[in-house]
Amino acid sequence: MKEQILALATLVSTIVLPASQSAQPLLSPIPEHLLVLNIKEEILAEHFLNLTIRDEDAKASQGFADNILLALHYLKGDIEGPKIDWDRARKLFEVSFTLQPGEVFAFHGNVFPEFANSVVTMNSEFMTYEGYKSVWGLGGNGVCHLASLMNWVATEAGLEVVALNNHNFAPILGIPKEYGTSIRSQSPNQNLYIINGLGYSVVFEFTANSQSVNLTLHK
Repeated sequence: MKEQILALATLVSTIVLPASQSAQPLLSPIPEHLLVLNIKEEILAEHFLNLTIRDEDAKASQGFADNILLALHYLKGDIEGPKIDWDRARKLFEVSFTLQPGEVFAFHGNVFPEFANSVVTMNSEFMTYEGYKSVWGLGGNGVCHLASLMNWVATEAGLEVVALNNHNFAPILGIPKEYGTSIRSQSPNQNLYIINGLGYSVVFEFTANSQSVNLTLHK
């Protein structure tokens, strides 16, 4: 878009008027602020999860992946259980939310008193009655991978992160160990809290399908 505007401005400004008229450009230079309207906001941090390798066991890996996608659909508010159309859930989709300065995100609604005013959650308890799959006897198993991705990206972006229970009991493929986050909606202790202590709003932007989840944080 920017290149097209510049090319048009150059073409018009080089048109030569008849000799009897002043050979001044027909148009003034385009103001710089009009040339950057479609340029993406500054990216603060970005990482992704490969959903095809969530576990060495293929069935468990698929269960993890589906639970991650379902959690994002609950965040978006476009799907609900208990009966889930998994073909639809696995198709490419986007979801985002914005944290204003001073606002708090909590991964689920069972929070400590100091985070009672959390403005954003995943809108879910990650239970089988919501349509989540049971993997190794645990409903919603796999959403810890999503929380860990959010921990990683938010920390790199300079946001304050409180995650009291690490996922040390099992590695999360593709996530550095220090960002592993244990999630259980029955406990405020097993939650992920992200506080925007920066002086500007931050957008969390997810793009997901059956293959991967990408998370970008930008101003």
